Amino acid sequence: MDSTHHRMYELTEQQCRQRLEGHDVRVGRIAFAEDGDPNWPMVLPVNYAYYGGHIFIRTFEGTKLYAALRRQRVAFEIDAIDDGWAEGWSVVAVGVLEVVDDRDERAAADAVLHSWLVDTAQHIVRLNIEQLSGRQIIGGPGRAGR
Repeated sequence: MDSTHHRMYELTEQQCRQRLEGHDVRVGRIAFAEDGDPNWPMVLPVNYAYYGGHIFIRTFEGTKLYAALRRQRVAFEIDAIDDGWAEGWSVVAVGVLEVVDDRDERAAADAVLHSWLVDTAQHIVRLNIEQLSGRQIIGGPGRAGR
């Protein structure tokens, strides 16, 4: 593989939203400062659903719920890679995390939100996206013969 033909491209907001919606793995990473302390960032893997322009995460009582109760600003990231071709993409959403209290919104999110661990966690939190960006690395002409 000749990486000299690889290029990085910025994804449009629409392309970022398409990846959030179509990401089959439905696993991302949420990053925040534990207990609001900017000196101790924490990154946790989470199952998610992208619905109605928001990211939803099911959680038990703990750091994610406490961050949502404080309406903390967080970052969320998903990605996909093709290690063989050294290609991939990444999408990052930044915004405020909130607890979902509305019964109708909770039911709608619950219908599309599936966890690898358990679907019975007591709380659902919503990331209200304020910033959305993404990048993609793809091969160029040297990729012929794939």
